[in-house]
This record gives sequence, structure tokens and C-alpha cells, in this order.
Amino acid sequence: MGGQSVSHYRILEKLGGGGMGVVYKAEDTRLGRLLALKFLPDHLSADPQAVERFRREARAASALSHPNICVVHDIGAEDGRSFIAMELLEGETLKQRIAGRRMDARQVLDFATQIADALDAAHAKGIIHRDIKPSNIFITARGQAKLLDFGLAKLHEPVAFTADGAGGAETVATAVSASAGKLVGTLDYMAPEQLEGGAVDARTDLYATGLVLYEMMTGMNPFLGHSATSTIANILKKDPRPLAERNPVAPRELERIVHKCLRKNPAERYRSARSLFDDLDVLRRSIEGSSARSSEPPVPATPAEPLSISRAAARVLLLLIQFGYLGMYALALHRFQSVIRVSRELYGSEMLGYLILSAATLGIPLRLYISTALAFDYGDIGRQFRWLFPGVLLLDAAWCATPLLFLGQMQGLVLLCAGALAFLPFSQKTLLYAAYAKRGGRSSAIRSLDQL
Repeated sequence: MGGQSVSHYRILEKLGGGGMGVVYKAEDTRLGRLLALKFLPDHLSADPQAVERFRREARAASALSHPNICVVHDIGAEDGRSFIAMELLEGETLKQRIAGRRMDARQVLDFATQIADALDAAHAKGIIHRDIKPSNIFITARGQAKLLDFGLAKLHEPVAFTADGAGGAETVATAVSASAGKLVGTLDYMAPEQLEGGAVDARTDLYATGLVLYEMMTGMNPFLGHSATSTIANILKKDPRPLAERNPVAPRELERIVHKCLRKNPAERYRSARSLFDDLDVLRRSIEGSSARSSEPPVPATPAEPLSISRAAARVLLLLIQFGYLGMYALALHRFQSVIRVSRELYGSEMLGYLILSAATLGIPLRLYISTALAFDYGDIGRQFRWLFPGVLLLDAAWCATPLLFLGQMQGLVLLCAGALAFLPFSQKTLLYAAYAKRGGRSSAIRSLDQL
């Protein structure tokens, strides 16, 4: 349609399109300004429900005046094709911005407060969006979030809805209002009461907002299944995994906010978008304040920051430690008769010898596993080591007794060697968290730096 004229608009180029609309960049020849024209696709132009949805989008958005809601200028039809003239936005959708990746917590809170503020304005006008999702939130080139597509806004008439399949493609399906027993919204972001055909209010939008926040922080929708049926079952029955499991640096307060939005029972969620905005804004300000303080020049009396080590170097050192342990274990098991004999001669009992041999026997598979995980760079080894560490510490404590077998030759050096062996498990913990802190490590020093 490039170069064509529709009403008093001259179409310049196509910007994009989907199942429910095709958008063009156009010029308003009367006012001399650039804007976006959204056309209803040809295959839906004869569908009364689709046309009504299209008009509802224009009416609902035009009733709102807010910096975080896309402005609608006009609505019309040309040669049987309905169109909406709206604000021209440059940037990308939030869905494109996320693209399966985690976002920085400060950026998430910046966008989240804008979205909550826009919803507060809509709810104040009695408009429930009912289709909050990343593809309906636009991020401008200047970092401003804009709420789009009020075509499913709760008014009085039945409407149509879009459903996202497991692959992410949007398809159009017909439906009537929830009062008639059918679904209204986008399946992947529906609240439990939407799926069950219950009453829908502002808290339904807040549930979807919580899903968007979760996705921004983790890169994934926590309820998305392999099929529509499994997604519905997950939404109705399952609780989302904690944010910290999928993003160890997620602020704890943000996790509380997100999980309050995602309560199955609407009565347990935030009562209004304004309440959500207030909590998000307080957290955003506290993080910005912490960042500002951390960016201030250090006081001369404070000690220098500890030296850091590269992840590759930490992995190499960890592998060398594992090989060292395996070598010691192999030698002890190879000379097991000598170990038992020395234990009996020095201490009058074979107990120490059997203790050391048991530690070597149990330690071999453990060290082989850690070596394999390091060699193949398992992403969750930090989290696994957190559970393994008590066992590692116990085995290594038993192994610290090995120098006692050399008491006659080493004399006073025995305690020094035992102390060195006792230090090894803690050095491994420090190295492992230095290499994998972003993917499962939870040492207090690292969390104090990265938790925000």
C-alpha cells in the first residue's frame, strides 16, 4: 500500500502485522504529522465481531490520556477496510526486548512502574484491559513503556480473543463474554478466574502484570506448557518457581511483589494497580539509591576491593584440586595394607586407617562428578555444590587425619599439613562461587554485591 492514500492519510511504508492488524507508517496530509495506521486484515473485515473488537480498541484507548498509553487520534473505514490512526512509536515490543533473556532489575522496575501507572489510569476510568502481555507493551527508543491494544477491554458487549500457542505464534479464535461460559484473553497470560469463566476485574490485569514481571526477570513464562491444555493446568494448579531459582540476583522484595500478583485467589492479590505501583516505586527508589551510594568515590580509609579471578582460571584451579584429591585417594587405596599397618603400630588400633580408606572410597565418585561438571561447564553446578558441600566437608574432615599416619617422619609438620587439607574444601567453595555465582552460587559475599 506504499504511496496510496486513505482518507486524508498518505501511506509511506509497512511497519509490521499480525493476526489482528497490519500497521503502516503514514502522513496526515491535513496536519502534516507522521502517525501509524492500523488496518483490520482483509480476512476479518467481514467479521462483525472482529470489526467491533477493532472499534472497541479505538474507543477504549481514546478515552484515556496517559503518557504510558498509546494515543489514538482517529478511526475510520475506506473501501470496506477499517483503520485506526494512532501515535507513531519507534522502538520494539517488550516481547522482542525480552527474547528469552533476563532483564536488569532496575530496568524491569522502571518499566513495571510505568505499566502499573497506566493500568491505574485505565482502571480509574472503569476499563479493564484483559490482555496484558509482553507483545502488547511497547518500549520506545527513549525507554518509555506504552500500553497497546485495548481491543479486549472489558465493556458491555461480547468480544473476540487471541490465544498464544506454545510456539509463540498468535492465532485468532472466536469467543463470547465470560458470562456466556467462554474465554476472553490470551491463553498464556490468563488469570485462573478468566479460565474458569469467573468475574473479571482490575485484579485480573494485575495477575497478568505479575506474569510479565516474572518473564522480564527470568526470560520465561512460568506456566507455559507444551500444549494449551498443559498451560491451563499449570495456571490453575501450580505455583510458579521462586524467582531466585531462575535468577539468583533477583531482589527479594521484587519476588514478594511478583508472587503477590500471581496468587490464585484474586482476594489475595493487590487490591489496585495503585497499590502495586506504590510497592514497585518504593523498591525502584531504594535500588536507585543503593546504586547511587555504591557509585560514590570510596573513602580513602576503606580497604581496597578484593582481587577477582577469572571464571576460566577458577575452573582450572578447581580441576587441579579434584585431580590432587583423586591422586591422594588412589595412593591410599593402592597402599591400603600399609595404611592399616601404620595405624595399628602408631595408635594400637586400625580405626584411623579404616576411616581414611573409607573417606578415599567415598570421595572418588564425588571428585569424578565434580571434575566432569567442571570440564563440561554444567551451568547449575553452583547450586548443586551448595547441597553437596556438607558431605564434601565431612569427607574432607576425615581425610584431614591422613597426615597423622606420618607422625614419626614429619613430627610438628603434621598439624600444618592437616590444616592445609582442612582449608581445601573452603577454598573450593570460594572458587566455585567465583566461577558460577550468576548460575547458582550463593556465597554471602557475592550475594551482597549482586542481590540488587
